[in-house]
Amino acid sequence: MNVMQPTSSADMSALRFRVVTVGGQRRGIKLEEIYWSSLSELAARRSCKLADIISECEQALDGEGNLTARLRYVATSYLREQLSGARERSGLAAVAGQVRACPSPAFALTGDKRIIAYNPAFLTFVQSRFLRFQSSPPAQGLRLSFDVQFAELVDRLKASPGEPQPAGFTIGINEHVTRGRLSAALASLFDQDVVIGFISA
Repeated sequence: MNVMQPTSSADMSALRFRVVTVGGQRRGIKLEEIYWSSLSELAARRSCKLADIISECEQALDGEGNLTARLRYVATSYLREQLSGARERSGLAAVAGQVRACPSPAFALTGDKRIIAYNPAFLTFVQSRFLRFQSSPPAQGLRLSFDVQFAELVDRLKASPGEPQPAGFTIGINEHVTRGRLSAALASLFDQDVVIGFISA
């Protein structure tokens, strides 16, 4: 079985010379590996050949300008589009939607112990454990923490992608405290680590 090795940043920055047949003519082009990789991915997404991308770049130049510069521009534009799409798919609204879609009590917690999303079942859970607590949102006056360090839980989740991790939690309001168990998952928030807790008991 062939196992793909992760490409190092040094490998991706190395110049690579490739000969590509474009319009029946062989062209020798030298680009950094990161650009070749991005252009190949773009070609695969468009279900075309790398030579087709190069041909389009040549036609866009119309005999003026530098082909390698144009290829770098096209590769970078593609990466920026991918990054923009990833940000849209992994924003706070997406995380909040995942939390609200869960029928059981669920919440999303940041590393500084801020609740950034919760569902109605979580609010009902808190109110059932603290009968006098009627505040909405529940983050007001509420303390929530895991029985392991946040960073340790995040490391466990990253070490096993797609696998939830069990953890204990503590909720405190003033001098009142309740504890329980949950399944933790790593939220797809783009710019920070956020854990979604699905309360089981």
